[in-house]
Amino acid sequence: KLAGQCSGNDCNLNQTCVPIGKDYYCVPLPINISENFKTPNEEPKNVALGKMCGQSSTYLNEYAEHVVDGLANTHDHTKQDQTPYWWVDLGNIYNIMRIEVINRHTSGYRLHDLDIAVGARLDDMSIFAHYKGPAKNYEHLFFQCNRYTAGRYVNLTITKGPEFFHVAE
Repeated sequence: KLAGQCSGNDCNLNQTCVPIGKDYYCVPLPINISENFKTPNEEPKNVALGKMCGQSSTYLNEYAEHVVDGLANTHDHTKQDQTPYWWVDLGNIYNIMRIEVINRHTSGYRLHDLDIAVGARLDDMSIFAHYKGPAKNYEHLFFQCNRYTAGRYVNLTITKGPEFFHVAE
């Protein structure tokens, strides 16, 4: 049984709770890959960098493209939508094992009840991960599966709105 700030945590089964100060973080555990799947031969890379993307709406000048600009000090921002979302077209089919999201520097709590979906088309996607949240300011979230998921599109949707959607990277 875990004690202190890790008691009753909401970490996923493939994560461990790490206490930090008065709070905790969910950190991915090493994953055992079956013989049917190979681990990547190279370091993970940001295949979303600079790619075409969109979002459910745009608040002020905080466009979807800010999420794929490589800068953690910029962010997108939707209007308060019932199910706000952001998507990216990776341009090719990739074998995806890990998706990382860096939350924005303020109002980080707005990132919650997040479905992350991957698919060959925006109208044909499967859930890759779900994040209950809420996230913290600047929190770096890792979502990892124990097998590849083939996909060209990645879609992040807050399922319990109305809410604003905004992330940094």
